[in-house]
Amino acid sequence: MHTFGHPVALDELIKLCEELNLVLVEDAAESLGSYYKGKHTGSFGKVNAMSFNGNKIITTGGGGAVLTNDEKFADYAKHLTTTAKVPHKWDYVHDEIGYNYRMPNINAELGCAQLEKMPSFIRQKRNLTEKYMQIVSKTTGVQLFNEPVDCISNYWLQTLTLDDSHYRDEILAFLNDNGVMSRPIWTPMHKLRMYQNCPKADLSVTEQLNQSIINIPSTPVSEV
Repeated sequence: MHTFGHPVALDELIKLCEELNLVLVEDAAESLGSYYKGKHTGSFGKVNAMSFNGNKIITTGGGGAVLTNDEKFADYAKHLTTTAKVPHKWDYVHDEIGYNYRMPNINAELGCAQLEKMPSFIRQKRNLTEKYMQIVSKTTGVQLFNEPVDCISNYWLQTLTLDDSHYRDEILAFLNDNGVMSRPIWTPMHKLRMYQNCPKADLSVTEQLNQSIINIPSTPVSEV
């Protein structure tokens, strides 16, 4: 998953999938407008997911899109999302379990209109990043997460990493008390009550990142 809109190391993932005979499924929910070595995220896997939720770069009010270069898979996905109904002049025949995941036309129109403005949205995000960079460069003990080498990020969610994780909650309290809405990253799944007794590997890196990352306001002022 391209977390916060930053492309992951896809070359390494693709190589691993080839070695282990795995299918690459790409989660590009947060990375509309991000590129890995000149190619848009969400176009590397056999199937890829894109989100148009209300907090994303563009929105249709909810939902998203399935992306694939496999024509047969695309037809099958469309079949499942239209209740798996077999075409017929009058009869209702469903050949497997299906789902009614079709996006209403009015929502799709909203998304299409926002797609036309996406270059402006990305530009605003990157301008905001430059302003944050100027501030953070003068501050010790904290870095602003920057786009990886050979990548272009949409900077969907601005991200601070702390050198000393012991101060995370203190910083969060200070920012929110002073009107700067900030939050930690999502709680790791193995920390959630319903999964605490499930088998797990060594997740020390996950826990360290969880204690070291703060997300800060990420919506720039609109261009005139």
